[in-house]
Amino acid sequence: MEDKPRSWSPWQRRAVLMVLAAAAGVVAATVGLPSLRSTARESVPPALFLANAPTRAIEARVSYPGADVHRPYGPMRSGDAGAPPPAPLRELARMEAEGDVRGLAAAYLVRGNMQLAAPYLAKAGDSPDVASDKAVLALDRRDSAKALELLEGALKADPKHAQALWNRGLVLKELELWALAAQSFEAVAALGEHGWAGEARARAESLRGRLVDHWREYWDVSEALATGESGVAPEMLQSRPGLFRASLYEAIRAAPSEERLKALWPLAEALDVRYGESSLRDAIRWAEARDFRRRGPLAARYLELHRTHTVAGGLPAYLEALSQAGERDLYMGALLRERKVQEHLDSFAELAAQVGDPWFLLIAEYERALAAINRGEFLQAEQFLLHAVERCKAHPIGYRCIPIESQLGDLYRQLHRLPESNQHTLAALKGYPGDSRWSETQHLLQLGQNARYLEDVALARAYLEEALVRNPEDCRIRHFVRANDALAFMGRFAATEARASMAQALACKEPLSMAGAKTLADLARVLPDAEQDQRLLEGLAARRSQGQLSPGELALATHIEGRFYVERERARGEELFRRAIALARELPRYNVDARKARAFSYASLILAAGKAGEFERALALFGEELGGEIPRKCVVAVTVDEERTFILTLGPDGRTWGHYDASRATPLGEDVRGLVPEALVAPLRACERVHVVARPPLHGRAGLLPADLAWSYYVLRPALPTPTSGPVRRLVIADVAAPKALELPSLNAWDGATEEGTTLLSGTQATPSRMLEAMESATEVEVHAHGLVNPNLSEASLLVLSPEEGGRYALTAGEVQSRRLREHPLVLLAACKAAHGAPWMHERFSLPVAFIEAGARTVLAATVDVPDAQAGAFFNAVRERIRSGVNAAIAVRDVRMEWMTRDPESWVHAVLVFD
Repeated sequence: MEDKPRSWSPWQRRAVLMVLAAAAGVVAATVGLPSLRSTARESVPPALFLANAPTRAIEARVSYPGADVHRPYGPMRSGDAGAPPPAPLRELARMEAEGDVRGLAAAYLVRGNMQLAAPYLAKAGDSPDVASDKAVLALDRRDSAKALELLEGALKADPKHAQALWNRGLVLKELELWALAAQSFEAVAALGEHGWAGEARARAESLRGRLVDHWREYWDVSEALATGESGVAPEMLQSRPGLFRASLYEAIRAAPSEERLKALWPLAEALDVRYGESSLRDAIRWAEARDFRRRGPLAARYLELHRTHTVAGGLPAYLEALSQAGERDLYMGALLRERKVQEHLDSFAELAAQVGDPWFLLIAEYERALAAINRGEFLQAEQFLLHAVERCKAHPIGYRCIPIESQLGDLYRQLHRLPESNQHTLAALKGYPGDSRWSETQHLLQLGQNARYLEDVALARAYLEEALVRNPEDCRIRHFVRANDALAFMGRFAATEARASMAQALACKEPLSMAGAKTLADLARVLPDAEQDQRLLEGLAARRSQGQLSPGELALATHIEGRFYVERERARGEELFRRAIALARELPRYNVDARKARAFSYASLILAAGKAGEFERALALFGEELGGEIPRKCVVAVTVDEERTFILTLGPDGRTWGHYDASRATPLGEDVRGLVPEALVAPLRACERVHVVARPPLHGRAGLLPADLAWSYYVLRPALPTPTSGPVRRLVIADVAAPKALELPSLNAWDGATEEGTTLLSGTQATPSRMLEAMESATEVEVHAHGLVNPNLSEASLLVLSPEEGGRYALTAGEVQSRRLREHPLVLLAACKAAHGAPWMHERFSLPVAFIEAGARTVLAATVDVPDAQAGAFFNAVRERIRSGVNAAIAVRDVRMEWMTRDPESWVHAVLVFD
């Protein structure tokens, strides 16, 4: 719900009024006057912005004049518990009276009081200075995506904006994007500002130091250990324990005698202490107990295999000899060395279980997951990997756990479960410092791609650009990054920039990426280029012929080819769309590439029909995609794709009107008022209510039809058992004890009626698991809680409930979707932005859609913030009308119009109905 801006506390306000009365008579200290003054008075007391303090309290820079005097960064020593002294009340009062909201914000920012600074910055207008200061707030709440978005805007307007460059460096450092952070601080140093230039230079040098790679040196030493040529210094051993553990296993296998094994004992002991295990000493003990008259020659052949990847008699014969001799560690090592574990997975896993060493158990689970992925059994692979992640919590062996986390992150990316993909990819990137042999580049590319899917454009660019800056000569990375840049440019309708980025991508003779292919197909429509158009067809043909496409990618590539041809040869393009849909239909539901191929192909078929004026065919395609019948009257069906829009309306008599347009030049907003022309709205005014069939990404956006119409989003609900008859069973979630760490304002105590049949979950009882369980048998579900949009937890908005024992507090669309609501309840979500959906083109995904798919008959939710003091009255009025038999869309329209008569801009215009 809405978090009202906080101002001064009562004692502060009284003190200010007393100062003003003594100095200049009675002056009302009003907060947030409309002036957007951006310059300070010539004479400002140093204490106002702590300019005379020996150090500054915050690491960031503030753009307001007088608040950006350089001092070293460090904790303040004055005042209580080291807190900065408060700002002079007389100066605060002066700025209040003058409406200097930026100055007031700066006074709080330099003291690290972000909560008091925020409401003033919210009123400060738009400028590079304000954007840079707002980014400080975002950085403080660890919202790197928003901070980068604000700073990119500031730097686009003023590329040498010192504070924005500095703050961008801080955000990038927080993300561990060392190269880009160093570049940002170097840009500040180049400005030559007193004090700031020197600190920026020192920061850049420190960041550059993190990029120095000593891997070759460590690798050479580890190889010498494995082959028995030298030992390892203790400090080096502890700096890369995973690498040297792997090499110590090799040294044990290749040891020609018990004497060599005894020489390895100190290293084994040191590493076992490091990991809190006895695995390496156990491995040496087991090897020492072997008969070296038999083991010695086999160990010598193992050393040959290690050095040359060949072995006398061939690998199959060698493996058979090892198996017959019972030399299990050599057998497992040979499979690992030659990447043959997949071919002998059962025997490897059996031996790993016998040994009991977490190192090998983790390898076995990882390899089982890879085998499942190769079979297309993604959900089984997920279980293997999740089990391995749990083992990693008990045995945090980064060298083995990093690839597990990385693979799970990539699997979730393929399943389009992006928050989970980010979680595990970040764990791979940051979770095991100093214990990795894995390049960070792939993780950066994956995080960048996920951010692009979530439409965090600035964050995506940062991750991708970091990968490229670290690997400037790697053409594969350049192609990937520039192709993704081009796709992002197309999303902002910047076709010229997209062409330029694709030119850079295609300069690398790498296989054409899916992002590049999709971009080229769209560019061929809006900005044709014969050479690049040909590269699209050649690139797709090459990937097909070389077997480089997974089944899902093959369906997607078929769609992309159809996307190219449909504007030139419609019949050929549509035949390719039908083929893509058929290919997708053969694949599991969780294959996201297949789901995209299907959804994108239907969109293209509908647009082709709409462009040709074939309205009946278009309507049939809408229904075909949904898999059910669409009502034949009082319906709006709408789809968009880049610059194109097609809208179909059926009036109360079933008569059809259509509208095709290809002139959009800017991205759609959350509120799409005006998208449907009045000429198509007019026939609908004779309808009692209107169903809206909106394809993604339009589904769930506010303003699609005027507020004075009764309309609802149409969602096809799966077939479920008939609900039981009986009295109303109302579930109310209210007075939630949200986690304190979220710093959400307290909501008003719920004072609704608790008639018979009402179950109230409140306080610590209002947890996600209790709500999920209770709502399965409810006929009404009513939630009064905070709603959040947090892409780290869910692609759509989520509900903030009371934390479980393990700390989980968020109720997400994915969790709702997996339940079955037996009584088909009416669901009222009185929470901020509860209707906010994922920004996807291929499917509808939001809390309301999840409730409908779980079995709800109707869901009410808003796309905007919901004022706490008004939510209960509005939703209660609507619920009572629905109980009396009024259709939900009509009930919402009637109450909405009553409220908008009093306040035409009321939040209630954004309350949507899903049924």
